[in-house]
Amino acid sequence: MIYPNPRHLRAFVAVATTSSFGMAAKQVHLGQPALSQAIANLEQMVGVPLFERTTRAVRLTPAGLDFLEDARRVLDDNERLMRRGSEWATSRRGTLKLLSILSVAQRLLPQVVREFTRAYEGASVEVFDVPDPLLRQKLSRREGDLAFISETNIGPEEVVLPFLRDPFFCVFPAQHRFAEMRSIPTSMLTAEQLVLPRRGTALRSYVDGAIGRLNLKHRPVEVDHLATLVGMVESGVGVCLIPALSCPPAALQSVLARPIDHPSIFRRVAFARLRDQVTMPLVESFVHLTIQLLDDGDLGLPPGVELVRPTTSAVRKFLGQQ
Repeated sequence: MIYPNPRHLRAFVAVATTSSFGMAAKQVHLGQPALSQAIANLEQMVGVPLFERTTRAVRLTPAGLDFLEDARRVLDDNERLMRRGSEWATSRRGTLKLLSILSVAQRLLPQVVREFTRAYEGASVEVFDVPDPLLRQKLSRREGDLAFISETNIGPEEVVLPFLRDPFFCVFPAQHRFAEMRSIPTSMLTAEQLVLPRRGTALRSYVDGAIGRLNLKHRPVEVDHLATLVGMVESGVGVCLIPALSCPPAALQSVLARPIDHPSIFRRVAFARLRDQVTMPLVESFVHLTIQLLDDGDLGLPPGVELVRPTTSAVRKFLGQQ
């Protein structure tokens, strides 16, 4: 069966509502011969006359009256279909599922999500703030459209775009001897009781790279969660080494933070996606907006955290646009 296209239906509705081929031709921006041919083609496809034509009037036949109702509905459905497609293309429809390490979800995402939902009304955002190992599992199972990860142990199925340099700080009680120092050489940690993330975690791998050669006098206390690290420090158990994005806010006056020095420790925070996953416009818009907000200095990053602005070519490559 051959179905009429929207051009035929628009021509038909225009003639039906104006009762004039001349007026209808102007309305749909066709020459009158082309309009007449479109109506003739439509009647041939339908198999029944839709108009009665006289020298003085153009009227719908009973079949035409019945057909008009369906034609309008089909055109409305077609318009809605195209409008929804356009909303997807302009990031004003759909749900963006974000996977994020905890520090980024707490310190960076709230402001970006706020600006994103304001700029792209109609789009919604879901955030899954999970530890790095679970995040990688969710990403591999396609449970997210875009991930924020610490750039370590990148799998062959992942594509990443680093954009932040996040240095590690030493966090200690406010009355500690480190309080008068601007930065803490790692050599001075030898005599300290360290409270560290458990072995095998991404954060621990960074710390071990810097303190692995130290002859520590005390065996580190190991915990699973960053909040526990800070709680241990606040209670006087020891000092901890964590990224700037994870450091407690200045309002918590019971602890202080200083950058690690000689050697410094830092991680790179990156966008990540699966290599073979289609990048929807929502992802593109979110990546561009995040970088722009960081570039403009609108996100109030903690001291020490720096934007490593990716090149336009790198962004396009990450998004699969080249």
